[in-house]
Amino acid sequence: MNVSKLLAACVIAIGSIAAAGAQTWPAKPVRLVVPYPAGGGVDPVARLVGQKLAERWKQPVIVDNKPGASGSIGASYVAHAAPDGLTIMMSATAEVAINQFIMEKMSYNPETDLVPVTLAVRLPFVLVTSPSRPYSTAAELVAYVKKNPNKVTYASSGPGTPQHLAAVLLEQLSGVKMIHVPYKGVAPSIADLLAGHVDIGFAGLPTALPHIQTAALKALGVSSKTASAAAPKIPPLAATPGLEGFELNQWFGVFVPAGTPDTVVQRIQKDISEVLQMPDVKEALEKQGAQPSGMPTAEFAAYLKSERKKFENIVKSANIQP
Repeated sequence: MNVSKLLAACVIAIGSIAAAGAQTWPAKPVRLVVPYPAGGGVDPVARLVGQKLAERWKQPVIVDNKPGASGSIGASYVAHAAPDGLTIMMSATAEVAINQFIMEKMSYNPETDLVPVTLAVRLPFVLVTSPSRPYSTAAELVAYVKKNPNKVTYASSGPGTPQHLAAVLLEQLSGVKMIHVPYKGVAPSIADLLAGHVDIGFAGLPTALPHIQTAALKALGVSSKTASAAAPKIPPLAATPGLEGFELNQWFGVFVPAGTPDTVVQRIQKDISEVLQMPDVKEALEKQGAQPSGMPTAEFAAYLKSERKKFENIVKSANIQP
């Protein structure tokens, strides 16, 4: 056998071994790490997807909540896990696209220690206010703030969170200045919005929608470029003159440790994509205001890169400090 034929045979053999590995994976239970507490945000999406993956993989998919440090504790755990595809993370935005621009020190590098697999869902934020406030649209809010600079307060779930950066982007595009009131989490910020202790705030659509439907909160606009299927009557903020460039969404992505075999990465992406398109899964997510995705790995990597640049620009231009 000449050299060229030998090399060709080796390539075929390696490809066959890799394909066989992807077919037999997973041979053990899979740990699906959620870097946030049980019950809210990423957790219900991870549990819904994890249940369907367990049925497909014929192995338990154990949802493991590791909250803390804006998602960084759970992300660090996954970044340092064995790259065998048996430890997966479903992340929110902060720990993979924002924290590196705000935190002075991190125990992992989200750009080199974690491999993006697929985008699970996008969740638009909705800008809400108390029904007692004298503005009912984003345009009216901007006009009011311009007449009353540094008087309108906005809530966030903490400094540097997507909710905070969404309000900063609103300030930057409209040229207004408001007062930031950070809270330790989403729940207390929503509680004070409901009580009228703070004027406005961005909240995830699944969180805010029940309060909007009961008129306990007033919706001024969603943060996505188009209206959400879950709340089609709430207009996009980008439809407001001066805010045409507004787009800032929360999203949940799937990541594995660097070094995970590409065949396994592609298997995970394929299976999650197919799960997200299952009618019952899709319906459950869309009712919550989430937009299922499952985009290919290369496309998600490009999307992630653009999102990191967007958040970096907001953080730096506003000089947001840790």
